[in-house]
Amino acid sequence: MTTDDTVIRYVPTYVNKDGMRTLMRGAQGRFTFATQAEAATWMAQVTANNSAGSLQQAYGDNPQFEVRPCACWPGHFDPKGIYFD
Repeated sequence: MTTDDTVIRYVPTYVNKDGMRTLMRGAQGRFTFATQAEAATWMAQVTANNSAGSLQQAYGDNPQFEVRPCACWPGHFDPKGIYFD
């Protein structure tokens, strides 16, 4: 799916300490997924394979994990932005 000069990919996100929803990983195409299901599977594996303490240390007290669609550059799929509504 494309919109103007972007490709829609899916990314795992969380709410950071400042209350802003942002990427769980770096803003690079290799960390985006072609489908929502692929992103959800990755996020489920991360949350299942890490302790609550490790998740809290990395993502804060109330991360509210969620998969979001993300406008990315075509070709390399780097996200055009890192914050979400």
